[in-house]
Amino acid sequence: MLSNRLPLCFLLACLCACSASPIHAVDVCPAQGKSTLRSVDVFDGSPEEMATLVPDEAHERSGYWQLGYVYDAGRFVSIRCKYADGSTVDEKLAHKVGRCDYKIDARKTLSLRCQ
Repeated sequence: MLSNRLPLCFLLACLCACSASPIHAVDVCPAQGKSTLRSVDVFDGSPEEMATLVPDEAHERSGYWQLGYVYDAGRFVSIRCKYADGSTVDEKLAHKVGRCDYKIDARKTLSLRCQ
């Protein structure tokens, strides 16, 4: 009887795994016309709390923050996007993000992607 259920359980597990939505990286900072993204600040909570997080890995042109522990503790992450024209935009990442990666291209334009 158990041997009859094993193929069915396996098929059900495969079906569930295939239907799960994949994790996609998303750009966090919105485009600001012709002004390019120059830097970001990552916060544990809101920017007003001033709990700035240091990247876990930081190189001249790339790096990342591991952020899952912030959400595991019941908190959230905010990103302050700073642009070449001096403007800033704050983005609250309300849904759990495990990691944010930054890259800087040859024109010194920053991109930040979180997943």
